[in-house]
Amino acid sequence: MVVDVHTHYFRPKLDLTQHLLDDLVRCGVNTSGWDNFDELYHSGTREADVAIVFGLRAAATGWNIPNEVVAAHVKSSPSKLIFFASVDAAAANPLEELVYCHQDLGCCGLKLGPIYQGIHPCDKRCHTLYNYCQKHGLPILFHVGTTFSSGTPLDYSRPSHIDQVAVDFPDLKIIMAHLGHPWEGETIAVIRRNPNVFADLSALYYRPWQFYNSMRLLVEYRAEAKVLFGSDFPFTTTGNSLAGLRGINNVLINSGLPPIPQDIIENIIHRDTLKLLELDDPRKKVFP
Repeated sequence: MVVDVHTHYFRPKLDLTQHLLDDLVRCGVNTSGWDNFDELYHSGTREADVAIVFGLRAAATGWNIPNEVVAAHVKSSPSKLIFFASVDAAAANPLEELVYCHQDLGCCGLKLGPIYQGIHPCDKRCHTLYNYCQKHGLPILFHVGTTFSSGTPLDYSRPSHIDQVAVDFPDLKIIMAHLGHPWEGETIAVIRRNPNVFADLSALYYRPWQFYNSMRLLVEYRAEAKVLFGSDFPFTTTGNSLAGLRGINNVLINSGLPPIPQDIIENIIHRDTLKLLELDDPRKKVFP
């Protein structure tokens, strides 16, 4: 079973501010094919058996995707999609929004982006969210590492800050997105020492040399069992991400460098992610 733990949903013309769109253009992200997003989503995640999907709420950088819109999208494929809510931790009442998303909209996890929201992940304002998620078994997917969005401190995205969250909330399931690039080694140190912290490999394959070195570090630290598959749709697709992971050793041609073992690659792709995160399999739900 292929579980894609990292897919976005939004309505480009309604949910993204001009500031954010300008940041995308400045960093070379092509948004020209995003108009029919529902159709694009289903085709772009076709190779996933199950996908976690979320919007992002971050006033500081221009992300304004309503959780109701994402929840409605999940209902279009309830046997495949898992809804993670997003709340802006820097907003006035983030816990109230999270409770609503959990109890009324049925979210199964939370997406947070400290660098997008302009708030340090160890800020006390975040602790009520962590407490709620730990109490109710809701995993948190953190954006970790750099991004194209501007105007907030890059430091808020350092992997080492998530280590402190994990120490303070040891039963909280955490996923660190993008292996924390460009601090992959720091991310590996965090997932290796915290039992309930994982990382995903989304949005890494299109930097082949960096990706290879990150995976070698993962192998050498023997931390590959803590890594999950993800794509970062719509910035790439599930299918292209699978191909990029399986083709990671192509960068080595006649170099003599050690390859990434194929069984490690396939184990990441077919990891029992839902069991690790204690999430129900949407394919087994019974619908009226």
